[in-house]
Amino acid sequence: METLREIIHSIKQNKVRTFMSGFGIMWGIFILVLLLGIGKGVEYGVQDLLKSFASKSIFVWGGETSMKYKNMQEGRRIFFDKYLLEDIKRRFPEIGGLSPRTSISKNAIFGKRNYYTTVTGLTHEYWSFSNFKMIEGSRPFNLMDDKKARNVAIIGKKVATKLFLNDNPLDKLIDVGGVYYRVIGVMKNDDMVSQRVESDIFVPFPSFTCNIEDAPNMSTFALYLRDDAQISVPDFKVKITSYLARNLRFDESDPNAVYVRAFEEEISSVNSIFTGISVFIWIVGLCFLISGMVSVTNILFIVVKERTNEFGLRMAIGATPYHITIQVLLEALMITLASGLLGMCLGIGVLKLVNMVLAASGGMGLLKTTEIDMGIALLAVFIMVLSGIFAGTFPARKAAKIEPVAAMRYENRG
Repeated sequence: METLREIIHSIKQNKVRTFMSGFGIMWGIFILVLLLGIGKGVEYGVQDLLKSFASKSIFVWGGETSMKYKNMQEGRRIFFDKYLLEDIKRRFPEIGGLSPRTSISKNAIFGKRNYYTTVTGLTHEYWSFSNFKMIEGSRPFNLMDDKKARNVAIIGKKVATKLFLNDNPLDKLIDVGGVYYRVIGVMKNDDMVSQRVESDIFVPFPSFTCNIEDAPNMSTFALYLRDDAQISVPDFKVKITSYLARNLRFDESDPNAVYVRAFEEEISSVNSIFTGISVFIWIVGLCFLISGMVSVTNILFIVVKERTNEFGLRMAIGATPYHITIQVLLEALMITLASGLLGMCLGIGVLKLVNMVLAASGGMGLLKTTEIDMGIALLAVFIMVLSGIFAGTFPARKAAKIEPVAAMRYENRG
């Protein structure tokens, strides 16, 4: 207890110097907590975005051949038709749902207002593995919409605003390329996926081919594998690529003929990116901490030098080098721990303030909230303790080696 009082007295005697030495530690922890909290918030935002599609979703785009195949030259465009897609569904029972996706630009009209936009044809199965958010009262396409080629439409938020201003678009008729469609859904635009299609109009694929473009050349289709499928996503990618190569007559090893992307691979890539970001954040934070540790060490060397006479007198009346070492180490530990905890509290406070702003504004892009978990906080405290011990080690060793007689001579020289 006496040692603790002496340490507190020493710190009070040198308030400005102590603050300046601990500022580096405080700033390092503050930046670390802030970056980790915001980084975790962005990660959650991306993960929420990725939930827009089922994890076993696969997207296929037609490209352009870059290799010769038998007697055919390179440079051929690859397209798909509805007969090919129907055959794929028959041949691959592991497919849970498949939908073409084809688009064309058309003028949409409601009353005296019009908007030139992209009209996309999809089947009801597309909505079974996508998770687009729509306003209350909306519904996705269903099987009967496809079977009867109903003229129904789901519109993006921007389309709704341009055509209907602040009115409710649901159950209203819009003219799309000269054909009337009933609005059954309106997309929200509270995430990046919805924002990408906020200017689009979606209609059932059979209605698209009947009214908008007959037998279109499709360059894209999407599918998802059943949960009980006895094949992995990478193996299925190889399987579907081989099938397309045989039927569309291109070299299976041609990297540009078709592009097959699996959603779970995108998730894995994103997770790897955020792991790298977290490592980078820790490196930045640790660099700040090291800078702070150096400051604390330098200040303690000065303290030891100024208190040489005091330490010498203590040792002359019975204090051991161990006691002197402990006193210096505890002083270093107290400075670093207090500074670090202050930085942590400031960081958590700023994150809470950011959360309040995000909640009031509805988020900023991918950032909807921030978070710092207790595991990270405890790890930061542990690092602070190690920093304090390390910062005080060299000054403590110097203090412990002081000879009483030499200390008196040092004072006399002052």
